[in-house]
Amino acid sequence: MKKEYKDVFEVMVEAQRKAIESVRPGVKCSEIDNAARKVIEEAGYGKYFIHRTGHGLGLSAHEGPYLRFDSNLELLPGMVISIEPGFYIPKVGGFRHSDTVVVTERGGKIITKVPRDIDSLVV
Repeated sequence: MKKEYKDVFEVMVEAQRKAIESVRPGVKCSEIDNAARKVIEEAGYGKYFIHRTGHGLGLSAHEGPYLRFDSNLELLPGMVISIEPGFYIPKVGGFRHSDTVVVTERGGKIITKVPRDIDSLVV
């Protein structure tokens, strides 16, 4: 595996970690998106981050709340969301991993049980 891929992958992992750390009741969806977006932009990949950080999970696989830069909706305990910031670099590849997170009174609780290393997640 090229070092370049591992370095970019680590940016995605850090963006996801920052977003998950931001999850707690009362936080606006835009704040979650901004936490991930800041990491990606500071690493120089902002122009490749072309979608939201995540979305709600419930009766549908993609539903509100939408974790986007322009959403003022506040998270509530019991909400279930995906955290999946990703970016796609032409001629290099896409870097994205989705975790399911439950909003609890104390913050976000990851309920996804998968490996987190690049070798396990490369498709």
